Amino acid sequence: MTEFNATLLREKFIIKDVMPDEHSGKPVIALSNRLTLPLHIPRSDDHEDLVIRAQNMHTCVRLGARLCQDFQEYGPLLTRDPAYDWNEAYEAITKGYESKFNPNIWAAIYHKGRVLFENGATNRHPFLDIIEQCDARSKGDYDKAVNMAEDAFKHAGKLVTIEHDANVALLVTTNEDEGKCGIIVRGPNRTTTFSFTAKKRPGRSVRPSSCLSASAAFLEGIQLAFQVGMIKQKVKLELIERHSEESQKGEDAGQKLGRLNAAINQFESMYDVRYRPDKPDFKQMVEEAEDFARKILAAEVERKIQSGEINASDWVM
Repeated sequence: MTEFNATLLREKFIIKDVMPDEHSGKPVIALSNRLTLPLHIPRSDDHEDLVIRAQNMHTCVRLGARLCQDFQEYGPLLTRDPAYDWNEAYEAITKGYESKFNPNIWAAIYHKGRVLFENGATNRHPFLDIIEQCDARSKGDYDKAVNMAEDAFKHAGKLVTIEHDANVALLVTTNEDEGKCGIIVRGPNRTTTFSFTAKKRPGRSVRPSSCLSASAAFLEGIQLAFQVGMIKQKVKLELIERHSEESQKGEDAGQKLGRLNAAINQFESMYDVRYRPDKPDFKQMVEEAEDFARKILAAEVERKIQSGEINASDWVM
């Protein structure tokens, strides 16, 4: 691969009846993260443009990294004999913490609007498949897909309007010399925006899969840091038991943060990496999440003090 460009979107679709009546239900909401994954072999006509949708951002990007790596190392995925094992790729990137603590996880891989692979299909809204089919017919003009979906409902005898809210969460651009990644994460208390550039070192060109993997590590790390901080504060406030399932989730999330840090350090050992403005500090993010949790949970603590569930002397508000 000589040039590579991938974009991750956070999307929300709201489907409403144009003429609602007493039989109409509430507006339908479909949520998804969407990664475009163009896989091309240098100096060749071989290319496979895939789309990945998933429940969360890091799973979407990490699955893209796995497919990209397999394409780089062993060639096209769609024409293999025996057939490429999509499920094996998915299981490899979700085993451990994700499969243990995220029962709602799902992912789907599309090619020209057709579902190549899906896991957790009951958690994925079927409207997302319609959008991908419309996008395939629009020949790459994704903005037209929503209008085409409205027309598809109209031809089926149902008049609807579709609101589409999309925010860019990740941009990855690479060539053999360098990779540039811009990450935007909108959290409950702030938006984190940063970028990093990875330049090649002697004997090692920049690989898109490596940049995607590092981006997934940051995306998951930022999310986990918030969870760890929240759960730590809940334990301190005695809102949850120290040996509860949620507390265990926090401990496992902390261990996963350590593994993500190790993966990022390995990425930095492979390339000359520069951050702008600064490299995210997961430890600091955990502390900030604890402060945030302390403020929003103060009312619950006060209630427990008043009810006698905890001793006021054990906690100074």
